[in-house]
Amino acid sequence: MDLYLEQLPHQQAAIAAVLQAMRGCRDFDDFRHPDYKNAYANPLIQLQSSSLNAIKLPESLGGSGIDVKMETGTGKTYVYTRLMYELNQQFGLNKFIIFVPSLAIKEGTKSFIKADYAKQHFSEVYGNTKIDLDVIDAGSFSIKNGRKTMSSELVDYLEGSRNERNTIKALLLNDAMLTSKSMTRNDYDQTLIGSTSCPVEGLKLTRPIVIIDEPHRFKKGGKAFRAIKDLQPQLIIRFGATFPEVSQGHGRSKAAAKDYENLVYNLGSVEAFNNGLVKAVDIHFPEIGEKEIAETTRYKVVEIKSVGSKYVRFKRIGSDKTYDIKVNDSLSVIDESFEGDVELAEIKNADLAVLSNDLELHKGSILIPDIFSASYQELMVKQAIDKHFIKERENWFRTNNVNAPRIKTLSLFFIDSIPSYRDDDGWLKQVFEKLLSEKLKTEIAREPDEEYKDFLEQSLARIGETHGGYFAEDNGIGDEAVQKEVDDILRNKSKLLMFKQNAQWSLRRFLFSKWTLREGWDNPNVFVITKLRTSGSESSKIQEVGRGLRLPVDENGKRLSSTEFRLDYIIDWSERDFADKLVGEINTDSGVLEKVTPSIYEKLIEVGFGPNEKKVKARLLIEDIIDENDKIIDIDKLLAILPADAVPMVRKSKVTSNGSNKTARIKLRKENWDKIKDSWKDVTKRYMIQFERVNDNEIEKIVEKVIVDKNFVIPRIGIRTLRLSANDDDVSVEEAVDMSEKTSGRSIDYGDFLRRLAKRTSVSARMWHSIIKSRFGDGLNKQTLNFQTIERITSHFRGEFEVLFAEKYSYTPLNYMTSTSV
Repeated sequence: MDLYLEQLPHQQAAIAAVLQAMRGCRDFDDFRHPDYKNAYANPLIQLQSSSLNAIKLPESLGGSGIDVKMETGTGKTYVYTRLMYELNQQFGLNKFIIFVPSLAIKEGTKSFIKADYAKQHFSEVYGNTKIDLDVIDAGSFSIKNGRKTMSSELVDYLEGSRNERNTIKALLLNDAMLTSKSMTRNDYDQTLIGSTSCPVEGLKLTRPIVIIDEPHRFKKGGKAFRAIKDLQPQLIIRFGATFPEVSQGHGRSKAAAKDYENLVYNLGSVEAFNNGLVKAVDIHFPEIGEKEIAETTRYKVVEIKSVGSKYVRFKRIGSDKTYDIKVNDSLSVIDESFEGDVELAEIKNADLAVLSNDLELHKGSILIPDIFSASYQELMVKQAIDKHFIKERENWFRTNNVNAPRIKTLSLFFIDSIPSYRDDDGWLKQVFEKLLSEKLKTEIAREPDEEYKDFLEQSLARIGETHGGYFAEDNGIGDEAVQKEVDDILRNKSKLLMFKQNAQWSLRRFLFSKWTLREGWDNPNVFVITKLRTSGSESSKIQEVGRGLRLPVDENGKRLSSTEFRLDYIIDWSERDFADKLVGEINTDSGVLEKVTPSIYEKLIEVGFGPNEKKVKARLLIEDIIDENDKIIDIDKLLAILPADAVPMVRKSKVTSNGSNKTARIKLRKENWDKIKDSWKDVTKRYMIQFERVNDNEIEKIVEKVIVDKNFVIPRIGIRTLRLSANDDDVSVEEAVDMSEKTSGRSIDYGDFLRRLAKRTSVSARMWHSIIKSRFGDGLNKQTLNFQTIERITSHFRGEFEVLFAEKYSYTPLNYMTSTSV
């Protein structure tokens, strides 16, 4: 299956912005120049006014590089691939080096540039010109029998000549490869251009144009970026959704800022989401009630010791007991509910430790063991499978366009324990196949469409082919089945999008990975992402959902943009504020929410916040809304002052969230206070409420009323769906809760059950036991001894108690008044 590439306006605008930044440049190849005979190097790019021997970038670039910011899923790889064609056509440049930070990105870039559909697309625009891509891998160099053999891919790239008029030479390698000994040693048994035997020196002689993908992984002070600069490239062009940060200012005014180098194009998150360039996002998580969380066991990080005998000290909340966990220790020694072999992986400093699932721990962090439990994870897997088949049915039948080609639906799971999926007896593999089998049987039984029913039946019969995994540890493994999965996920993007291959259904559509795929890899038809177990750091939330943001393609390979598509992102309860953070990150990405800009000052003057910019700034400083450098300190205060359309915000419908439901702050005018202060003094007088005693017989009758079958339940966990909705002005959050999911959960032993009832109701455990024994005898179902049953009983008890107590109190006024501040 070939993908159909289009010339999209936002991608053409990015290319035009780079070319505009280079206006005034020309290639210079005068025979008088010392490098005239070096046909293996790029021509010099210069300003018309520059001297013959100067290698100078346009003055608008400050002699450095160019940055292009494009949101995840909007086609950065397409843009920088096409840009190579344009720079070759306009400036004669034909030596490019593409640097990427990971194997996943490397494979994605390689697959795209070498794909037949990409070559066909670019040939329609640039005729016979082609890109000859060489890829350097760890095995490209060899040392055998004392001979040190150079990478043939490197030699091919270096020896590419400008005399090959229709050929662009591109070299692809990752940062670790550039800084490896293989690239920096100079004792190979052959020489390169310029008679050097050092790969890096050979690259330097080509006067390359460097393209950096994912620049936030190439910080300027880092080893990789320094190695890139050592190549003395004529120009560095960085493409990314995220750029590294640097500190600016000193003392109190010190702040983080994006480390841009001549940002010539900025396709931000707000524009990408609002204009439908990426999928919208719905966040889901299995709900846990606040009262249940208060009842359950939790552990707080109270100390991270990073020197000497390193450990992280956890304290059980509500207890004085502490636990010291060292690197490689399993958290299960603290609590058996920490299932899945979660270990302490690293202690970085006195305020940062990292678990084996990439969760960052800081002093004060709180962990909830139940979220790590197998039963909770099983519920998340079930929710993911249910969501998948809702999407699959929509995409198969395309009800909004009955005759439209189908869309293959993919789901992606991020997991922390590889053996749980790879091992034949791994709990995740077993649970997934069990739940998938059950779901397939249900879907088959109700499906009238013969073709889709056959697809489902084949999925059930060949269930092992429906899923596959990719993990960094898979590289080099000889298992053919594993390598087939890796190839499908990492390299054969188009194969995953096909419904049939060789007249057989192509069934793989459930993908499993660790955070290896968190950047660079994506597939346009990922519609469901499930993040099993609390994992990941406080890094970009857009990067986390980015694996599924790209707009889908149909079975003919055509990109679809006329319909809104949504990504379902499933997380656990501890990350329930994910949607709010995502919305905040999208809105902050517009740039205007970081600092008060001249346009915002103008808006503030318009609404009467001050007569001029100077006085507006003074008032913002006094009210602690900004600092001296115009950096926004309190965004909520600022947005409350500004009109709704003053800053670009993501539309409410683009991401769903339960929101924070903040209470509005109301200001009371002094003249109004003068009108009500006498009444206020009356209503703020203090009284003593005096209650009559309730006797034991009355309490026992209440207990008998609440010990009934309907209060003893097997718990249901609600799945909360958070949908970000937007209009042209602002963003809000809609939510829905589905309480249909039943789970056995974690039951409580009978003694603990009675103690908790006694604590919640102040009724003795002895009385509760007596009534329960009288009601159920030996027929009490132990699965009903859980937190939800306690909640039902105590709530029922409280209601009955209040009815009884309604007539048993009186008030006595006191000679005391509360103080009031206005």
